[in-house]
Amino acid sequence: MKQRVLTSQQAWTEEQLEMIQAIQALGELIQDRPRRTIYRRYAIEHGWPQPETIIRQFGSWPEALSAAGYEWHIDQQPEELERAPKYTKDEILKSFHRYAQDVGSTITLKKYQIWRKSVHHAPSHYHIVKMFGSWHDACTAAGLEASVTYSKAELAASLRQAIEEVGFSLSFEAYREWAKRNNKPSTKALLHRYGSWSAAIHAIESEIRISKQQAQ
Repeated sequence: MKQRVLTSQQAWTEEQLEMIQAIQALGELIQDRPRRTIYRRYAIEHGWPQPETIIRQFGSWPEALSAAGYEWHIDQQPEELERAPKYTKDEILKSFHRYAQDVGSTITLKKYQIWRKSVHHAPSHYHIVKMFGSWHDACTAAGLEASVTYSKAELAASLRQAIEEVGFSLSFEAYREWAKRNNKPSTKALLHRYGSWSAAIHAIESEIRISKQQAQ
């Protein structure tokens, strides 16, 4: 369960603030206290500072979490804090089916995260995407209608436009800034549809290359 605390009024360096913001961004995405192993995976996708760099700045991962506003339990060993529960596909699907019984057959990530707080041992967004590849694929496998603000075609068109304007190998941060300037779908919307930033980039860049080859 995510636990937030008031951080001290310590003056952080620009580098430390970037690390704190990355931890907070992941916490908001997965709606849970970011474990180091989970952060590492997302850091690679998003170009965030690596956990080892963060630990060098703050002394330990729990102290970095504290700086980002997360509380940890002193009586737990570090390995216990890092150990994430594992779920099978069947367990995740059963959780989705229970959600459908409680909430309905239309699902959004926000609704699921709110519902998850009221039940025990429901898998997080991270575990769902890790097992199924994407949030959308997991919802489809469970027979649920994934309600999204943008269609897949709209998200693909937005990312394609960004790549054509900014260039191939578009980074997470570069797209986020571009989307803000052009009022386009957020990085969160793309992650929910494709599962990871690298998967989104690979899919659209492949489409662009095929289109160019066919046009020749």
